Amino acid sequence: MAKLKRDERVCPYCAENIKAAATRCRFCHSDVTPVVEREAQPATEARPKPKPFARTQPAVEEPEAAEKTEEPEATEETVSEDAPASGRTPLYKNLTLVLAVLVALAAAGVGTLWWRAEQDSAAVAPNGTLVSDDARTEVLVSAADLAQRTLSYDYKSLANDMEVARARMTPSFRKQYDATMAQVRANTTKNKIVLQAVAVSSAIISATEHKAKVLVFLNQTTTAGTGKKANQQMSRNSLVINLTRGDGDWAISKLTSLG
Repeated sequence: MAKLKRDERVCPYCAENIKAAATRCRFCHSDVTPVVEREAQPATEARPKPKPFARTQPAVEEPEAAEKTEEPEATEETVSEDAPASGRTPLYKNLTLVLAVLVALAAAGVGTLWWRAEQDSAAVAPNGTLVSDDARTEVLVSAADLAQRTLSYDYKSLANDMEVARARMTPSFRKQYDATMAQVRANTTKNKIVLQAVAVSSAIISATEHKAKVLVFLNQTTTAGTGKKANQQMSRNSLVINLTRGDGDWAISKLTSLG
């Protein structure tokens, strides 16, 4: 920090040297209270006039007395002006650093929110149709996965397979699924049937943020029995899968077989 002049003092907010009579810091622009300098008037006027010297007293003693009285004033000025600055400078430097970090974090948060808003707005067309590649890919993957879950089951783990499929269904479609599986459950267990569906391709018919209709092509392999008596058949099927999404993942709401 530069050495203080007689008409200067230290700003209590940024620790820079400013004029003693200033009401606003020219560095940090903070409002400050002006300070009247202690030595605004000559030191000789503040001190009482010396008594007349005797004729026999040497004339050289007067400048020596004046020199001695000036030294304490210079020391007092140095202590009173410099001591607060040296004590406050590290504190304000630390506060400035903390504020800078907080401003940077706030800017990063605002930037992230802006980027997400831009991404969301770019994913949907004005008519509500999904146009983002990522969003449309998510629809295709969900439709293929849900078709496989719904149409795949093993007689050895039938109850668990049904629960896995039911977890991603709307309430209305879940009722239809339960009714269908109630009819095939006995036959599946009796004949030890394993049905495996594999989605080979899919295409979006329509898709918005909350509803989608997807065409899915499946290869279905049905195995009845075990060992040498096992009978296996493979068929190809095409389905139209209706999907619905609220706040979570896509769920199957309707399944239509096209043969």
